[in-house]
Amino acid sequence: MNLLKSKDPAPSRLYYKINRLFYRLWFKVLLITVSLILSALLAKKFLYKNYDLNEEIKLLSKESSAFYKDLTELSISSVLVKGAQEPLKKEISTMVQNLATEGFSVLKAQALREKIQAINRVEKAFVKFSTDGLVIVSVVERKEAVVFFNNDLYEVLDSNGIILSIKPNYQGLSGFPLLVGKHGPRKIKELLLLVNEIGANKSEVLYYEWIGERRWNIHMKNDLVFKLPENNLSKAVELMSIFLDETNMPLRPIVSVDLRNIDKPVVKFRNVSSIEDTTEKIGRLQS
Repeated sequence: MNLLKSKDPAPSRLYYKINRLFYRLWFKVLLITVSLILSALLAKKFLYKNYDLNEEIKLLSKESSAFYKDLTELSISSVLVKGAQEPLKKEISTMVQNLATEGFSVLKAQALREKIQAINRVEKAFVKFSTDGLVIVSVVERKEAVVFFNNDLYEVLDSNGIILSIKPNYQGLSGFPLLVGKHGPRKIKELLLLVNEIGANKSEVLYYEWIGERRWNIHMKNDLVFKLPENNLSKAVELMSIFLDETNMPLRPIVSVDLRNIDKPVVKFRNVSSIEDTTEKIGRLQS
């Protein structure tokens, strides 16, 4: 019977309670907090006895200010602009030099890039510079694609409809398709595809008219108008080319060729008595 009794003394009630405390989260947190406070007090007393924290902070502030000053007072020795034609190149160089007089900085690179990219003729811009004062600006310049006749002014647009310049007349712009019609700039990409399909005959086109926000009329320099359909545009352009290439009779008596119904084209003739010289119309658009 004695063998059943434990020889280890039973733990005291106080020991049991203390042991249980170590399983409590709040007690563990308390111990850690007290330990950190004691460590901080000891460090302050022994390690930082002769250390002036305020002076060190002042020193770091001075060093940071000097470093920032070096960055903000970078002098510009030269500006190199890539990917732009001369007028745009000059505009960008002037912009960079003006910023330099305000205290050019490597920290202003992003702001400079955004200013350059805000120029209408710039599609994308990249800025690099070195400590020797060389600033390199690489740009992707927007290209003229179409001229839009709007309120008696000629707007030069790129393929996305961005206005690159505005001219009072059509002089010097005849190399680009001339577009008229409400909301025409919304269809520039479609117009460029149409011009490409017309091919060699595009030199005989006076202007392209966007009609009713749904289809095209093509006005030729001889005053002939081709009315294209909403659909089957490629087939209509093919018939138009055949008509221009294979018709031997003079085209002046013809007012229009209606191709809105591909299966039943309609050729409209003007009255012979009312035939007039139409060069005035061409001159009005080109003046």
